[in-house]
Amino acid sequence: MHPLKAVRQFLLDQNLCHQKITCALSGGADSVCLLLCLLDLAQKLDLQISAVHIQHHLRGAESLRDEQFCRALCADLHIPLHIFPVNVHAYQQAHTCSEETAARECRYEAFAKIPGWIATAHTASDNLETILFRIARGTGLKGLCGIPPIRDKYIRPLLHVTRAEIESFLHQKQMDFVTDSTNLTDAYQRNFIRHQIIPLIKHIQPDPESSIIRMTELLTQEQDFLDQTAKAAYAEHVQPDGSLKDLHLLHPAIQRRCIGMLLLSYQIPADYAHVESVRKILDSGGKIELIRGQLTAHVSHHVLYLQQIFSVPELPLMPGDVSLYPGMILHAEFCSDGTDLKNMLDYDKIHGKLVLHGRKPGLYFRPVGAAHTISIKKWLQQEPLSQRNHKHFLSDDDGLLWVQGLGTAARAAVSPQSEHILFLHVHASNTECT
Repeated sequence: MHPLKAVRQFLLDQNLCHQKITCALSGGADSVCLLLCLLDLAQKLDLQISAVHIQHHLRGAESLRDEQFCRALCADLHIPLHIFPVNVHAYQQAHTCSEETAARECRYEAFAKIPGWIATAHTASDNLETILFRIARGTGLKGLCGIPPIRDKYIRPLLHVTRAEIESFLHQKQMDFVTDSTNLTDAYQRNFIRHQIIPLIKHIQPDPESSIIRMTELLTQEQDFLDQTAKAAYAEHVQPDGSLKDLHLLHPAIQRRCIGMLLLSYQIPADYAHVESVRKILDSGGKIELIRGQLTAHVSHHVLYLQQIFSVPELPLMPGDVSLYPGMILHAEFCSDGTDLKNMLDYDKIHGKLVLHGRKPGLYFRPVGAAHTISIKKWLQQEPLSQRNHKHFLSDDDGLLWVQGLGTAARAAVSPQSEHILFLHVHASNTECT
């Protein structure tokens, strides 16, 4: 497709008239073409056009050449230009990642500082390379949909234009551009796909970019349908405590998406390994560790829930506030009387050291009003799954004195003769104790 026609159609389809758009300008053919198209459409579509160049300092004199080219081009076109120098090697060392990943992350950190839309010059050829790369590594339906035309503040108006069409466009306009020398080597995986794999594919399909455009349009619609179906299923199966019930009854494609949504709600990447490890226990039950020492997934009676693992200390309890679990506060204070006997204990009946702790195996006690001793393990099985490992327990040298949600031990019950009464109350850390 002709670049100017493609950009115009994209902006109209996405309702992006009367907008401020900044073009990510490297100086290469794709970004120069995009800038020229946006500028040509600026008056017709009421656009405010500017450019941004990221100076990576990775190619010495060549990087400086690119920056000077972008400065001269924007000056000739009377377009505002933002220059952002970034330290790719420092980022790479700090995050232990590849140079390519570090450069990309640095770029997007810089782009985030620019208000309005950011237009990047990804093309149909880039999309083809991306999809082939993902296929080689293993991908699902979402990966086969390729580069999204719009995501957050980023737009890609050239996704229906090939690299050959862009170079022809610039040749007709007699417009110069710079060439990144790293694009000429096969040292990078994407370049290997571009130089070695795609020429072989063209023996089968001379215009693979057009085939990819058709494929991604179809698959994107199917991806949207499955996502909508999964959202409806999630809403149907989610429980008040955030767990998911009876996912084993759903089609595997919907199971994966529902599990992914649950993982993302805990800010856990919904990648193949995490999702499949959870899906494998939907029928059999059990638990798996998703993040070592931090998060586990549990399935019990066909109910799936995630459980954060906390290192719960044993703390001496004094009047005041103490926190065993993130977001929760236990408030303790002395009072003279009250009606909440379930959460009050006779302080003078405590033997030895008073300790606050989390759940432990082998805990038993007889709460006020109960005729028999209760097993904490069996009692917890009646509590919501997501709350079982977030309970507060208070013990002295003789054993349990108080359990959050169950009450005070009969041996420490408050009576009319009690002189020192300790009141206990658990509340969210963002609320006041009442």
